[in-house]
Amino acid sequence: MTRIPKLIAFDLDGTLWWPEMYMLDGGAPFRRDKSGAVFDKRNERIELMGASEEVLRELATDPKWKDTEIAYVSRTEYPEWAIPCLKTFLVTPEGQGGRNLLDISAYQEIYPGSKITHFKKIHKDSAVPYEDMLFFDNEKWNCTECSRLGIVCVYTPRGLTREAWDRGLADFATAQASRQQ
Repeated sequence: MTRIPKLIAFDLDGTLWWPEMYMLDGGAPFRRDKSGAVFDKRNERIELMGASEEVLRELATDPKWKDTEIAYVSRTEYPEWAIPCLKTFLVTPEGQGGRNLLDISAYQEIYPGSKITHFKKIHKDSAVPYEDMLFFDNEKWNCTECSRLGIVCVYTPRGLTREAWDRGLADFATAQASRQQ
């Protein structure tokens, strides 16, 4: 059986959601309407991109992923907005525990600066080897930089799509197989 990542990390702005935090006029507090849509304080809608909701729900509910930790890694200048926004998006309905994006994550490195710094902190706190991490980001240079640590990185220029998710899992499996040889 193919090993699965021990830790999966996601960038936020442009990877999991749109618009990016810096583009919002209002910011926090965020609210969720009855349909589950999320809005900032000036009623601008923030949407999960591509397959983000589906992937995160799978990670939160499928027993296959019970030993995989989730991390959010963002260089946003607005961490005071990103955390409340994570709390507003539900991945499991309120009738099924109502877990939000923040609830399902073990690590949140959300502040300006190099993602190398973010991952070094996660590595230190989690003891997960870099080669057991999978990372999705819409900025090519972040992927290039973090891959030097040994992290399997997936470039997601259109956000987290199903294709990017499947490619990431395949790339991780290939990297694991090459390490075992």
